[in-house]
Amino acid sequence: MPLFEQLTQPLLTARQDFSAAFMIINQIKAAFPKTLDTHLEPVFMVCEQLMADPGYRRQKQAYFFYRSVAQTLQRVVLQPHAEESPDQRRALQLLNTGMLQPHEALRRAMAEILGSLPLAIDRAPQGLDPIAEDAIPESPPRCDARWLADRGIQRINGWAWQGRSLRAATHTGEMLVVKCLRKDENPARLAREAVWMDFLKTAAASYDRKFVIPRSLPHDQGYLVKAPAASRRPPAGTDLHPRRYAIAFTVSPDYFHYPNEARPERRLDACQIGEVLGRNAWLLGRLMAEGIAHTALIPLFHNRAQGHRREDGGRYRWPHAGRLDRWLASCRYPNFGVSGLRDFEHFERVAGRLRFRYEIIGSHLISLVLVAGSYFRQQRPDRVGFDASGHPVDVRDLFDRDLFKAMIRDIFRSYYEGFTDDTWCVHQPVMPDTTVDRMIEEMGVDRHMEEVLRVADQGAMDQATFAAFLEARGIPRDEALQIPKGREDIPLMTGPHLGGFNQAISLPELIAFAATGSARCVMGRFRREREGLI
Repeated sequence: MPLFEQLTQPLLTARQDFSAAFMIINQIKAAFPKTLDTHLEPVFMVCEQLMADPGYRRQKQAYFFYRSVAQTLQRVVLQPHAEESPDQRRALQLLNTGMLQPHEALRRAMAEILGSLPLAIDRAPQGLDPIAEDAIPESPPRCDARWLADRGIQRINGWAWQGRSLRAATHTGEMLVVKCLRKDENPARLAREAVWMDFLKTAAASYDRKFVIPRSLPHDQGYLVKAPAASRRPPAGTDLHPRRYAIAFTVSPDYFHYPNEARPERRLDACQIGEVLGRNAWLLGRLMAEGIAHTALIPLFHNRAQGHRREDGGRYRWPHAGRLDRWLASCRYPNFGVSGLRDFEHFERVAGRLRFRYEIIGSHLISLVLVAGSYFRQQRPDRVGFDASGHPVDVRDLFDRDLFKAMIRDIFRSYYEGFTDDTWCVHQPVMPDTTVDRMIEEMGVDRHMEEVLRVADQGAMDQATFAAFLEARGIPRDEALQIPKGREDIPLMTGPHLGGFNQAISLPELIAFAATGSARCVMGRFRREREGLI
């Protein structure tokens, strides 16, 4: 009797309890590298049966059970063939079908395995090794008028602060930006951003979408400079490195034009916002296809308050589906705009990091959709929180459902096209219509405003840090200095958040979109590579 027929017989002849079924599917999975048995019909029948049985879905270990089912199908997909075989197509189809089921454990397991398929880019060289710390000059040149003139910048029109960067118009019509290092940051990380600028200038020249790469201003010691004298007076709350390390570069005038501006004269219309979101999605997908990931399109956190004592810094791991901290505030200054992507210090190589790539693609999709939602909220940035009666502010009237749906569709299709070098089927929906309605429901009603500063988190702060933390969250300084540290948990109204404090996300549909979207992108490129089309 063929091995797979032998292994699958107990499941095909009688329903097994959860433990027995789990053990059998693991035996089937383990048999793949050890057998030449090509009769896979029993394997497919068992996988279909296990995925369809509602009894298995109610088990606490259902996710791990379905993960073994998905890994079994993945081993069929990864069998060596010159061309995609019927068995491989069927395995991919089963994974895709399972990913679209409403049951969370089944959907998650199938999406993660699909999204972790190996690609040709995983064999690409790493390149761009980090700059060694000993390469940082002790006394870099100051970015003053003489230094700028040596680089062809004869005149600037005063300095203005943009976050931690100083900007000024130049005589050529470009904008000069001096990006300053924050306190306690590694200078090598900032210098690395300039390295990425130079590297990407060559790569982006072949793109057929607008992507304005800043022009770095290096010198014989590297890229780091000392910021101009104006940097001695940074905006309140901006803590800069005491040595005033910085990098200097020139950009187009629209570099700081964000997609979700609140001021009417800078606000994009419906066509413009769709183009900007779609183009940046395409750029992110194209770079990811080259093994380059932007790891912080917007700041995504599960819990900022606990960031200093968590190994992950409180950053958001969307597969865990936890509450998403301060979603609207995170969208205020995204790391992309009218000119394209920016903040290249957040670029990383992802070759060979299959799970990391899957999660980053999902984070990109989440970030882009959140910024799309914030576009509607920014029409009335004053309408936030609770009203005078203590009820959550309801701004669903600000959302244009059809436009929001079109924005999400363009985000996914553009990302998919950039990553796979293929087009997404026009007739295949990106997400159910009900998901758009749920997004408007959760992004448009501020039900979750509270953040809690735990006693344990207070204990990890000194008194000055504690007071500054409270002040940054809206408590007047005099009052913040009077609050005793470490006595009791302190509730703070810092939202809106997506979900209650230390609870699950209130918009699980967003997680499902990230999972299926990421998996679809990887599967699409995997099939294109296997067919020899890219």
